[in-house]
Amino acid sequence: MAWSSPDSWATRMFSGDPWVILIAFLTTLALPALLHLYFYTTSARVAHTPTIVLLGPANSGKTALLTLLQQRSGKRERPEASPTRASQVPTTTRLLLPSSVPLGSNKYRSKNDASLKDHEKNRVAYNIIDTPGHGKLREEQALAQLQDPAVRGLIFVVDAGALDRNNPETLTEPASYLHDALLALQLRKTGKGGSSVKTDVRVLIAANKQDLFTATPPEKVKEILQTELERVKESRRRGISTVGKEVDDDDDNVLGGAGEDKFSFEAMREEYGIVIDVIGGSVRTAEPGVGKWEEWIGGLL
Repeated sequence: MAWSSPDSWATRMFSGDPWVILIAFLTTLALPALLHLYFYTTSARVAHTPTIVLLGPANSGKTALLTLLQQRSGKRERPEASPTRASQVPTTTRLLLPSSVPLGSNKYRSKNDASLKDHEKNRVAYNIIDTPGHGKLREEQALAQLQDPAVRGLIFVVDAGALDRNNPETLTEPASYLHDALLALQLRKTGKGGSSVKTDVRVLIAANKQDLFTATPPEKVKEILQTELERVKESRRRGISTVGKEVDDDDDNVLGGAGEDKFSFEAMREEYGIVIDVIGGSVRTAEPGVGKWEEWIGGLL
């Protein structure tokens, strides 16, 4: 039957046939509801509780941050942050996000959506894995946690009050640790290094101790770390060449890729989809406090 025939499907679609109008009407009503049901129930089908890995050098404020998040979650009564605890194994803590913190999954919901009220009553749960800060335990006990399929975010805490670009000793440890953490995420995303997990993991560099007069502002922290990460990257590449291994220009084992461009957080986003945010805060005072870091966590959930 030719498409131009009076009885063809094409002709009936444009002829005002009542059945065609009815089908189009029902489709228009049903499609938005089906899309809403699909997109906003996807999270309910995920078997894992959203998990965030907490990394950082010793004495950076990791444990104090976890303590404050526990307090705001309603799981601790002590108002003050706990001092650093020596630990040789990672510890997982289940927390509840305060109802005042917006969820990333609610970004495109209407303000009149009834499910927003459910969030206020049923707060969203997430896990934080606190890891040892000692250098000898990082590879096995800390960085290995980044291969967990449930991991959605990485919080790397740095002592912004101690960073000094004129004193390399204050930069070497945090930059080397951050380099290894970002490289682990890069290998996870590319499927290399024995990892089969390719889901996105967002990174927060928490520039702690912003209450101190000597603290480096977040923008300067970003600038300093990018410069130092480039130095670590080149140092590692020269080290590979020194021991007799050839450097592959297409090797994803090099942080940010093996190209000639200098390392930057923006390049990590463009090349590997790894978004890195640098946000200031303080675990010791209410201002600036940890509110912006908590909002970052909410954006992952």
